[in-house]
Amino acid sequence: MEAMKREELLKKHQYKIWQGKDGKWYTYLPDESKKDGRRLIKRTTEKGIQGTLEDYYKKFEQIQKVTFKYAYDRWLEAHSISFNSENTLVKYRTDYERFFKGSDIEFMDIKLFNEENVKSFIISLCKEKKLAPKACKTLCGYMRNTFKSAKIHKDIPENPFENLETKQFYQYCTRKVKTPEQRTISNHEFKLLYEQFHLDYEKHPDYIPTYAVEFASLTGFRVGEISSLMWKDIQNGMIVVNKSEKYNREKKEYWIGSTKNGKERYMPLTDEIINLLMRIKAVQKKYGFDSEYIFANENGRIHAPVISSCAKNKCKQIGIPYKSIHAYRRTFSSKLKCNGVSTTVVASLLGHTEEVNEQYYTYDITEMQDKRLMVGMVTKDIINTQVLKEENRLPIKKGNQR
Repeated sequence: MEAMKREELLKKHQYKIWQGKDGKWYTYLPDESKKDGRRLIKRTTEKGIQGTLEDYYKKFEQIQKVTFKYAYDRWLEAHSISFNSENTLVKYRTDYERFFKGSDIEFMDIKLFNEENVKSFIISLCKEKKLAPKACKTLCGYMRNTFKSAKIHKDIPENPFENLETKQFYQYCTRKVKTPEQRTISNHEFKLLYEQFHLDYEKHPDYIPTYAVEFASLTGFRVGEISSLMWKDIQNGMIVVNKSEKYNREKKEYWIGSTKNGKERYMPLTDEIINLLMRIKAVQKKYGFDSEYIFANENGRIHAPVISSCAKNKCKQIGIPYKSIHAYRRTFSSKLKCNGVSTTVVASLLGHTEEVNEQYYTYDITEMQDKRLMVGMVTKDIINTQVLKEENRLPIKKGNQR
């Protein structure tokens, strides 16, 4: 086997090997520093000169070798220019650790990949790590793009993923199926939650995260959007949603960025939302929480994880399964649809991603007053699931609404 490998390496040598009159063995090796691009070497024996050539071409082969890791890093570096957030780059690196680090393919020569061993790797990983279809789709995307990049750089003649489809691997995935009851909040659960909210308002009226969770139930906003909401965003009978809290996992810092889809949207104010905002304003005034942010206390703006933790704690207090802020969002969306609101209007109100809007190829031309009626049906429905204590409500002042 070694002899065959040696013979294969020596075939790459383009210069003549000869024995001189002095009995020494000679040949040339490539050397760009020399005028003619080569340098003369000599050894005492033919075996010695063959050994030198073998060492040279082995090192050359290693230098020329493009591993999967190298190809992935090169693709990621080129692709990262399009990232809007540092967290996206962190995610790609974290996913690499999850899917590829320490695997058999990490330092495998990119030329050795073919459709069969790529398919085998994905199936094995799906089974071993019990990947959900969404994670499998992410994995396949990384591999497809890494090979595509390698082809562009002429490391490989063909993309071994080209004839494979992501969905063919879903049968090997672990599906974590949740019922609608687990993903949303029932009317009975809303009743219990609101009873707990008002109990908290009596005992700890200055605890702002509880108000933020109630606000989530009335708007369906994302937790980062709630955390970054400012009083100046309440205008002309609407809530303007144009930012969201972000967290840089590398720097461990919070910052305010754009919404998930990068677009501004508007949520009409209903009586129930106005009442909640007035209660929050009264609490901030009473306890001296002077802030431009709606959800802030003596220490400043309330961060998204604190709001999420509060939502979890409310469920624990009343003895129901954990309902995330996103569960409030799903429920709000579902209630809108159950009240006959079109998917397009729901997408407009909740700020769904471009993919959702493009899927329906329609545009939202509904007047804000009509949206107010639609949202009002939902907020009234949520509030009516429990008995409000009048002392916790402030009179509603009608502002300039359109």
